[in-house]
Amino acid sequence: MATIAGNLADSATGVTLLLAEIGDARVKWIEVFRDHLVVHPTRRSEGAAIAAQLGITVATDYPATRPGFTMWTGCWNDMDLYVYGDLRGSVGEVRAWPT
Repeated sequence: MATIAGNLADSATGVTLLLAEIGDARVKWIEVFRDHLVVHPTRRSEGAAIAAQLGITVATDYPATRPGFTMWTGCWNDMDLYVYGDLRGSVGEVRAWPT
């Protein structure tokens, strides 16, 4: 597979390669930047599986949003890649700041 990185055209080419690897039906939309891609799965419950398929193993949980989510981050084909997924595990209610 080709290595991609550098300009917006390269990133657009990366989208084609990415969709060929994970399947078009699994992706709702992809944000394209010069140096990274952000994947929004059709079903966020598939985010972790998509990330694992692409070798993305670092996860950051965001429980304070509604709904909470996990962002999987890593490098794929020399590009930074971010994949949204369901929030991992059970998380207690987030406390608001005192008023």
